[in-house]
Amino acid sequence: MLRLLFILIVLCSATTQAHAQPAKLLSDSLINLSIDLQQTNTKASLIAAQAAYKIAEKQKDTLSMAEGLMNMGLALYYTSRFDSAVIVLEKSFRLFKSTHNSSGISMAANNLGMVYYQMSYLNKAEKFFKISLDINYALKDTASIAVNINNIGQIYYFRGDYTKALELYNLSAKFEHQCGNSFGEATTWVNIGSAYSESGNLSEGNRYYMKALNYFASIDETRQQSNVLANLGDNFRLNKDLEKARSFIRKAIQISTENNNESELITAYLFYSELLIDENKADSADYYLFEAVNMSVESNNNLLACEALSHRGYLLSEQNRFAEANAYLLNAYEIALNTQDSSTLRKILLQLSDNFQSLGQFDESLKYYKMAAESGPFPTGEKSSPESVVPVPAQKTISTSQNILMGLAGGIFLISLLSAVYFYSRMRYYKKRVESHSPAGEERH
Repeated sequence: MLRLLFILIVLCSATTQAHAQPAKLLSDSLINLSIDLQQTNTKASLIAAQAAYKIAEKQKDTLSMAEGLMNMGLALYYTSRFDSAVIVLEKSFRLFKSTHNSSGISMAANNLGMVYYQMSYLNKAEKFFKISLDINYALKDTASIAVNINNIGQIYYFRGDYTKALELYNLSAKFEHQCGNSFGEATTWVNIGSAYSESGNLSEGNRYYMKALNYFASIDETRQQSNVLANLGDNFRLNKDLEKARSFIRKAIQISTENNNESELITAYLFYSELLIDENKADSADYYLFEAVNMSVESNNNLLACEALSHRGYLLSEQNRFAEANAYLLNAYEIALNTQDSSTLRKILLQLSDNFQSLGQFDESLKYYKMAAESGPFPTGEKSSPESVVPVPAQKTISTSQNILMGLAGGIFLISLLSAVYFYSRMRYYKKRVESHSPAGEERH
């Protein structure tokens, strides 16, 4: 495929020297090829989109330039290169606006929203999703309206408003069904399953997950299957069926690795880490958690980095390992500040307050409680952290020497993890300075 793509690009380059019309046809062909390859070969998709953009740039074809950039941005998005994707998609958005191409503006806005969502900039994501939705309502583009409504539902889901998220997901599924878009409808089923699961209705969540899994299996769509398998596995874990949980999550890890799908692999690692905790395999759990955090930091996926750190903090809190838990939660809090998501921040702050109280540090406990109160009203009926994990039995009393050894082992891992988080923080600091001036490894037992 890459060899054929290289020949195409060479032919395109030669043709653009003389004839504008053949160049336009070849540019369009490369854009179509890029779209076809997005789900199967993102590297080739990116190469095709870059070639299409260069051809269009030589011809000063603004519309084709915008299309090429948009597909470059999508290829970068699928490989979790979010910083680069934002730059490219912002330029695509501006070029579409300069041509007054409503459909192109809408697509670029929606794709920008997708990237900002993964980076946890929820306000920006919501802004672009709504720009796209308004345009699509004007165009009466039902299929695109369904996508926009689903994506706005994701914002509400992340903020913990599962009732509103379900309302939007069901409306999106209705539009997808009217359009005959079975793939889009099945994708929305996954989100419906997640909303039910997070609100505590695991059986209804599993029902929608299984509907989606059966559809994706019928069309051999493995990328979507990995996401569904991971979520199913975590629900079985919550229902204490650890054997089924392991089967589903290991399969998700395998598929995500084969597809080089980093975002789904991070999610699968997080769920697997929690499963290993439930199986009392703390060392292996830490290994997979560290891998998830490291990948999240390297790809600037703030959404998953915050989730990885906070989940570990909640688990350690359940085990009465409050000092260790606070190290994770404080770093999760720093990342969550970028999201302006009061629900996530409040949950972290309340857990920090409880932990410091348990440690006898009452001034610190009061400080974080006040910060939680200032972040907004306390949730009523929201699923709390203890209900999202399997309770850990009370630990037996151990000797002082064992305490020291376990403390040293935990400290070594914690230093490694915090080093990765420190690197993340410094990376963001220097980035701001520049802007102001212009399956997985084997388990370890």
